Amino acid sequence: MNDRLRNHLGLVALSGAALGVAALLGGKMAAADNLSIVSAYLCLLFFSAALLIGPVHVWRGGTPLLNTHLRRDIGIWGGLTGLVHFFLANVLAMNYEYLGLFVENATVPPSANVRDQLYLWGTLLGYVVALLILILLALSSDRVLRMVGTRWWKRLQRLSYVVFLATVLHAFAFQVLETRPPLWILVIIAVALVVVGMQLTGLAKVKRSNTS
Repeated sequence: MNDRLRNHLGLVALSGAALGVAALLGGKMAAADNLSIVSAYLCLLFFSAALLIGPVHVWRGGTPLLNTHLRRDIGIWGGLTGLVHFFLANVLAMNYEYLGLFVENATVPPSANVRDQLYLWGTLLGYVVALLILILLALSSDRVLRMVGTRWWKRLQRLSYVVFLATVLHAFAFQVLETRPPLWILVIIAVALVVVGMQLTGLAKVKRSNTS
């Protein structure tokens, strides 16, 4: 069994187990909502893990990574689970029932005007993320890497940073809209701070190494 097959088997097992548990919890009425939430967190988890591989490698004394199959494979599953969430979220949230419950007639803060903006920009970010995920998935093969060359491939792969930041903002907007427990909002903020912090410190370490 080669490394890439092992990577994908492990990632599909993790994703399948998490989504399977989500589907079973809460009965048939809550299954779609649970799948939407869990697929969203899997997407954020996978993209975070993929973005941490490079800085961790640098801090362990290595040079910046151009490409690794593990990072690419984790990113692929981040994209796939993100698309699952995108489909389910559109089914669940793009309707008048959702708008009435969480945007127009909500009885808890923030105000309806703020909720309207959160829904608008959160939804737009969701579509941006889905489009960028499709682009990144199209770039994920060795064949495409050879076609475009390592320099341009690396530049295009930096779209993953945009995906991560947009995903965090999208998640924050809908956590507030749906009045999720504060713990989940703190988890999203903590994940974002860890990833951004590791990226910045890894970049600073590379610059110091190049200078010396």
